[in-house]
Amino acid sequence: MDFSELWVEKWRPKTLKDILLTKDIRDFFEHLEKQDEKSIPHLLLIGPAGTGKTTLAKIIVNDLMKCQYLYLNASDQNSIETVRGVITNFIQTKSIDGSMKVVLLDEVDGMSKASGTGSSAQQALRNIMEEYSAYCRFVLTANYAHMILEPIMSRVQTFYVCPDQKDFTIRCIEILKKENIVVPTENKKFLLKMIDGYYPDLRKCINEMQKFSFTGTFQPPSVNIDQEIIDIAGNCWKMLVEKTDIVEIRKYIIEKEKNFKADYQILLKKLFEEVYKSDIKIDLKKVILLYIGEALVNHPVVLDREINMFCCLIKISSKI
Repeated sequence: MDFSELWVEKWRPKTLKDILLTKDIRDFFEHLEKQDEKSIPHLLLIGPAGTGKTTLAKIIVNDLMKCQYLYLNASDQNSIETVRGVITNFIQTKSIDGSMKVVLLDEVDGMSKASGTGSSAQQALRNIMEEYSAYCRFVLTANYAHMILEPIMSRVQTFYVCPDQKDFTIRCIEILKKENIVVPTENKKFLLKMIDGYYPDLRKCINEMQKFSFTGTFQPPSVNIDQEIIDIAGNCWKMLVEKTDIVEIRKYIIEKEKNFKADYQILLKKLFEEVYKSDIKIDLKKVILLYIGEALVNHPVVLDREINMFCCLIKISSKI
């Protein structure tokens, strides 16, 4: 498929004016556009997936700073060798016109924080940010602040990028109108619920809207996926309460993976809601909710998310 036919690419913001930002952040970057490049600080754009962090970062370097820059996906190129080699080689020499150089590190929270007894990529990065600050700036993006070393956090100005929910909804509906998609009256309620459910992940929401609009009419799936996930979480909780063998519970979840698209984060959230509304003793409820909360915290960084879920279930079963 031609990328121009993908809505998420077709409607990707090209300018600062186009991107969804809260007023305070928009005001800052509009002011930044008028400043001398040397007065621009190191920046960290942090927030949930799909909110426009990378798009904003590229607009900053292309339109606001209009400078030579190096782009790296730090979750892929996350070793200390990348910092000492690729990044250092880029910034050691001044640009031809003497203007600032910029290193754009996407998903910097994926860079290594520790490497045995030696230095980590993030530790090496903090030194470089200071050493070359006279003619180089860093623009970083990340999903999780707690994955970034404090010395780096102290060297940047941090902005939490997350659109206003009303603006989010308006943008989604605008895209459907510009694509000439017909939304039948009976499907409007589902559309608004879907938009609300995917907030603040605009990228995911746009992709899902396109998936349901390939005929030119917005047509939701015949099966309510949200309800399926709720049912699966409810069954898991029921089996835990009934003290079903934990191996059987794991088998049930794995067999149902295709029904919830192996999205264990959503399943954990629905399980949290099931426990929250249950009538078990309040002290036990608090403990179980904390277990699920811990699993949700671990979810983004574990190697196997199904095992993370299973370990959570084992903890819960030991308390019931």
